[in-house]
Amino acid sequence: MHKFYPTSESAIGAMYEAVFLAEQSIYWETFIFRNDTFPAYDFMKVFKEKAKEGKKVVLIIDGFGGFWYDFGKTLEKDLRESGVEVLFFRSWFRRIHRKILIVDEKKIFIGGVNVAQEYMKWLDLNVLLTGKHIVATTLRSFARSYRFCGGVDERLLSLPKMEHLHKGKLWLIEQWPHIDKLFLRRHYKDKIAEANKKITFVTPYFFPHTWLVRSLKDAIGRGVMVEVILPKKTDASFSTFANHVFVKLLENSGIHFYWSNTMIHAKTLLIDGEEGMVGSINLDQMSFDWNVEAGVFFRRKDMVRDLSKIIEEWRKNSTPYNSQSEVWRWYHKPFALLVRILSPII
Repeated sequence: MHKFYPTSESAIGAMYEAVFLAEQSIYWETFIFRNDTFPAYDFMKVFKEKAKEGKKVVLIIDGFGGFWYDFGKTLEKDLRESGVEVLFFRSWFRRIHRKILIVDEKKIFIGGVNVAQEYMKWLDLNVLLTGKHIVATTLRSFARSYRFCGGVDERLLSLPKMEHLHKGKLWLIEQWPHIDKLFLRRHYKDKIAEANKKITFVTPYFFPHTWLVRSLKDAIGRGVMVEVILPKKTDASFSTFANHVFVKLLENSGIHFYWSNTMIHAKTLLIDGEEGMVGSINLDQMSFDWNVEAGVFFRRKDMVRDLSKIIEEWRKNSTPYNSQSEVWRWYHKPFALLVRILSPII
């Protein structure tokens, strides 16, 4: 079973319903979790109630994301006193950026959706999955984060350590930079090299590595169409600025860019209408070099079909990039010059 949720609000609503109905356990790992979505979605109340009922509730939150986005000490204390196990991933430069929810060890939600009121109107993408293999694989992945963050539950700690990628019609891909498990770059390179007809990316932040630009140009040289859908205005001024600079620098590369007029936070990839990916992976250096990330790749025809429909709808509601309509101000030029020096391929 699968189901896609193409907005933050639809995903948050579905995840709330899942935890509300949880019968045994709730495991949630995320970058940002604000306690401001009530009264519609009062997650913290549900977490406390479930824990008091004797169900296992574990929250893993990135230390930077939790601090910066106000997951306060009072809330943390309140949850722990109710029996919720609250853990933080703390590292100077690394971030847990992935978003994974596992309910009753029977269903998972994975994608790009953080929980906060300000994100509710964003376009984003999570997928609900069931199935013995993908749930077991994701549970072992969660257990690895749990172990790193100081979890004490013996059953979670006893789960087998994650092995390398198992590829079939649906599989989990991960990135663990702090232990030198860097799988994303090689995987993306391979997928781009295998493409024959069309590659479509959706990303909120576009700060591409030189290797990624080179791989995409090679694909274009083989006759592959490459599309990138991204927001015209992001949630951060610098990200908006950088997106526009990189798009301007690559306007003659053969990549087709589309501006979404709505903030789009989804991180997804579609190749040849035959293979897709949904996860937490942005097209930037943080995701490929520094962050703990996760996504699901799939070749299942039903999932590819549904993802294609969502992307097509986003494309239709976006505006193709037009260099004549772009305003290139004086402060763009120094940044563009620096990018050219550091990344000659661009």
